[in-house]
Amino acid sequence: MTLDDFARALRKPALIGVAIGTVYGVTARVAALSKVLDGVYGVMTVSFLFLVPVVIGYLTVYPVPRPSWKFRLLAPWAPVTLSVLVAWLVGWEGAICIVMGFPLLLILSSVGGVLGASVARRLGPVVVALLPFVSGPLEREVPVPVSHRRVETAIRIAAPPAAVWAQIIEVPAIRPEERRPALFTGMGFPRPVSATLSHPGVGGVRMARFDGGVLFVETITEWEVERELRFSILPQTDSIPETTLDRHVVVGGPYFDVLTGAYRIEPLDSGMAMLHLASELRVSTPFNFYSGPWADAIMRSIQANILEVVRRRAEHTVRTAPR
Repeated sequence: MTLDDFARALRKPALIGVAIGTVYGVTARVAALSKVLDGVYGVMTVSFLFLVPVVIGYLTVYPVPRPSWKFRLLAPWAPVTLSVLVAWLVGWEGAICIVMGFPLLLILSSVGGVLGASVARRLGPVVVALLPFVSGPLEREVPVPVSHRRVETAIRIAAPPAAVWAQIIEVPAIRPEERRPALFTGMGFPRPVSATLSHPGVGGVRMARFDGGVLFVETITEWEVERELRFSILPQTDSIPETTLDRHVVVGGPYFDVLTGAYRIEPLDSGMAMLHLASELRVSTPFNFYSGPWADAIMRSIQANILEVVRRRAEHTVRTAPR
């Protein structure tokens, strides 16, 4: 048999493997929507996010005799990509979850591809395919860990504390020309729009609005003029349209929440100031080691975006003030 003959012989098993892996991936996602399996097996579980891509990789490589290492590592990416594409096209997953989860799915599918050509072949495709559904009920018995995190961002502003303070207690509507590209917008999170204040001082309520009907009610807990502004945050989860945020990343939902926020103005020499913005978050998933850093990065991006708007406005106020 020539090399060309061998390549042709491999082509059919390879296509079969990719097809089986894709069908399995789509089927596993459909099962995660099933009310019958609700609470036992779902998207936000180790069984789905970690085991399913491993199984996809295993099933992709299993039919191929003597697959190369390149095939074991890269071929599983095809069914994973197709499965994710189907989930996105039919609306099962939003851009946010896809961006966060896709790199992990690719890596784990490669692990499955390696296993599909190793001694793990002895388990057989049926046993391996059932693993996520067997582990689901067991996973349900393990309490979901809760991670409380703090994210702080700072920016140097060429304006005195008084000018900065005026820009943070309330935020007039952010104009289109003030908006800049950011990680959180690239992932599909809504942009901040404005913040209004009911009255100055402790007990005052800021209404922070974002695109897509997202609203946060922020109650002032500390008020030190030109120095510090702290507030608790209550997301109005029920008012967020389903089309705005993927239900797995809704703020105030079972997996993610923003608890508090705080601005702190640090006076600097030459009439300048350093503005700090900190948030306390709750992340509650079975895989906080992975979702936690993503939550930090997204919140840091949002905070940096807000601080940049404040900086530009405060510095503009100083430049245009009558002398």
